[in-house]
Amino acid sequence: MIDIPPSQQFYRAVYAYPWDLVQEEPSRVGEILSEQGISAVTIALSYHAGKFISPRSKVGRIYFPEDGAVYFNPTLSRYSKIKPYLHPEPRYREVAIRLSEASGLAVSGWVVLFHNTRLGSTYPDTTVRNAWGDRYVYSLCPVNPLVADFAEELVNDIAATIPLKSMVVETPGFLPYPHGYHHEFAQMQTQRWIELLLGLCFCDHCLHESRRDAGIDSHGLRVRVAKMVDDYLESPCEVPPDMAFGWIIADMLHDLELAAFLRWRVQRVSALVKRLRATMAPDIPLAVIPTVQRPTSQAWLEGSSLKELVNVADFLEIPFYEPTASRAIADAWDSLRRVGSSRAARIRAILRPGPPDLSSGSETEAAVKGLAELGIRDFAFYNWGLLRRHDFARIGEALKGIAC
Repeated sequence: MIDIPPSQQFYRAVYAYPWDLVQEEPSRVGEILSEQGISAVTIALSYHAGKFISPRSKVGRIYFPEDGAVYFNPTLSRYSKIKPYLHPEPRYREVAIRLSEASGLAVSGWVVLFHNTRLGSTYPDTTVRNAWGDRYVYSLCPVNPLVADFAEELVNDIAATIPLKSMVVETPGFLPYPHGYHHEFAQMQTQRWIELLLGLCFCDHCLHESRRDAGIDSHGLRVRVAKMVDDYLESPCEVPPDMAFGWIIADMLHDLELAAFLRWRVQRVSALVKRLRATMAPDIPLAVIPTVQRPTSQAWLEGSSLKELVNVADFLEIPFYEPTASRAIADAWDSLRRVGSSRAARIRAILRPGPPDLSSGSETEAAVKGLAELGIRDFAFYNWGLLRRHDFARIGEALKGIAC
């Protein structure tokens, strides 16, 4: 792990997509960001499908990214079984290099690891498998050795190809059941209890290795999980959120193997991140986005432990995506409580200075100030191409309020 000197310049970054950045000359991108007190850009180098409305775009308003593409020029001989899909536009694959050479900005690579429908379709045996044996084509299983190898090969290929200031990895663990595939649909209310059970992976690797590593009767657990969901789907009940959380806690206390299985998942994700850090170039810091859950304390749903990950990565880059500044500050306080307040220098905050967060962005300055008072001094903002100009301008005002 890299020792971070106290004098290191603070991370002041904006997240960005290649398809937005190619519309400006690198020098102009640097000028625009510098005006807001931003010295770095964190660019997507591996990303999934989507549908984006782009206030900054000069060539259209709605953009559909290539599913599961990488935005650099990989060396395919570095990969074993799973190989990345190159974005077909060369200029998109070259934008990170151009920015590093001509923008004056520090460039970090943003890598979505296991949320990849294209790769899941190409390599279906590497995907998450639920309690009934259904494959989740959008979600690669991190316990599968081929998937773990791919993660290592991808981050090292990127680091060898692009001069990066840091590497930021997202989805290093188990994806949650929702927010993964195009046009998800259910004619029933969903809540965290059913989503937890539907999101558990019982592929052959998870079944075998949880038994080997932790002595869990994972086959029996799989049958119980399937029955719980089957019984619920046959019932007339609708479960409100507060009741769903109560059910999760009660089931974990009642079924100790369920609790042990969830703990085992956490250990496997931590071990994978430790492996990535050990094999990467030592001079490139590794930051991990541990979760998309709100609040961050629910990172365990994806197999992430803040306490463990902060010990195996150089930074945790946490999205404090909350509707108000007070909620973002409370979430940050709790996150620091879990990693230890002395680790505040290893926490990077991601904020959205516009809708749907921070009272439509009006509380951005309050959020930055409040997080800084907790000891968090590294900030990134999401996202260059998605923010309207007046929302983007809030970044500069917020950063002026804290010492450099």
